[in-house]
Parts: sequence; C-alpha cells; structure tokens
Amino acid sequence: MKVYLFFLCSFFTISLNAQDAAIVDLFKVAYDTPLTIELNDLNSSEDHEPLEEIKKIKSVNPNVYYGIKSKKGFTKNVKGKNATTELFFFLSPEDFEDPTTFDQNFYYFDRKKKKIVNSKNIPKNQQIGLLHGQYVRKINDQIIEKGYYYKGKKHMRWILLDRNDILQNKEIYWKGWTQESLLRFYDKKRTHLREVIPIHFGDRQGTYYAFHSDGVVAATGEYRFNEKIGMWKEYYPNKKLKREIKYPNEPYDRTTPALITREWNDKGTLIYDVKKP
Repeated sequence: MKVYLFFLCSFFTISLNAQDAAIVDLFKVAYDTPLTIELNDLNSSEDHEPLEEIKKIKSVNPNVYYGIKSKKGFTKNVKGKNATTELFFFLSPEDFEDPTTFDQNFYYFDRKKKKIVNSKNIPKNQQIGLLHGQYVRKINDQIIEKGYYYKGKKHMRWILLDRNDILQNKEIYWKGWTQESLLRFYDKKRTHLREVIPIHFGDRQGTYYAFHSDGVVAATGEYRFNEKIGMWKEYYPNKKLKREIKYPNEPYDRTTPALITREWNDKGTLIYDVKKP
C-alpha cells in the first residue's frame, strides 16, 4: 500500500510540474500514421552469404561496388609476432561526398597518414578517400573482421571472428544505420525523412534525429539502452536553436531529473536560462 501511495504521489507531483510536462511533449512526432521503413526489410543477397563462404572470393569485380569504381588500399601494423592488416577499397577525390547531419559513422582513408579514420570532422585540403566496398581486417593470415562500406558508412553484413574462426558478433547495417533502426517519412514515396530512430539489439542506441518537412533538423540527441542521455536540442524551421534539455549522462540515473537549461525565440533571442534568476 505504501508503495502504491508513493507512486501515486509521484504521479501527481510530475503532473503539476510544468517544466516536466514540456519535456514530455518535446520531440513528439505529431502524425497519425507514421510511414516507417524497418531496415531489416532492405536486405540484399549480400546479407545471406553463408559463414563458411566468408573467405571465398566472389566472382565479381571488387573494385566496383553499387556501380561506383574504387581503388584498393591497405594498412599494416606490426607488434611483436603479430601483424594486423586492413584491406579495403576507397573512392577517388572526385567521388567524395560530405557526411550528412544524421550519419551515424563516417570512415575514410587518410592517404597522408596511411590510416583509417572514423570522423565527420574533415580538415580542409586533407588527402582522403571515402571507404567504399569490401573491408577485411586480419591478424597475420587470420580474418577477424569483415564487412562492406558504402560511401564512408558501414553497409550490409559485418562479422567479427576470433583466432579460431568462431563467430563472435554479426551486425547488419544500411548506409551506417543498424538493421533494426527505423526511418519515418512525411510522404508515401519515402523521400522526406521525418524521424530516424537508432535501434541496436532491440534498444534505442545512438543518435536520434527528427526533421521538419523541408529536411531541416528539428531535434537531435543521444539514446543509450533506451534512455535519453546528455544534451538534447530542438530547432526552429529556420535552423535557429529553440531549446536545450539536459538529461543524465548515464542511463538509468533516476536521481538526476531532466532539465530545460536554455530556450530561445525564433529570432535567436535567449528567453530562458536556468542559470539566471
């Protein structure tokens, strides 16, 4: 009975808190029937390659992936008796495309430093090539990781093996997003994104995005184990920042409440700051 009264009191306390109500309403996607694509419906035949075939070379041109020609590259790092080698393909500078706002990962080959980098912050005039096509990582002659990239993003099936050829992990991606992720659209043709929900092994995990109908980001923030963490931001259609909400830095932190820290009008004028009386 005491437990029941505790939760009942908590419910009314939350209901009377206007700021909490605003936080609950924030980032809701207001539409009746979401047009949703589940990425596991987008598999191609590449996803169904049997595990026992992972070391066999396919009878296709490895330099051409999704109709785009790429170049072969490799890196090698020797430590003691072990040599780690990465074999991959990358695009020419003329085929370079900047990362989009909602790319979850972005991999390129730094041709000057001779290493693969995962970053969306690319210095100007840097000699790079977007990873595109097959990727294989070996320790000596043993394959321990294998997958594909599409214009710098993980794509299709990725596997991890141990030194005894035993499968340790398998993930499916679609242009950087995990297979379970959901894409919601404004239109039936599925050309105008409304919302991108990152899902990994059944949990919301990664960067979330909501968009205005013209493609401008409406809201963004991080999920970890189904919980919102860190700073979430909402934007006006004119791209100006509307509101910041601070969530706990770690999931399942029930001692730190979500808090609206700052808010602006659509002209960019600060109208609320939690640090100011």
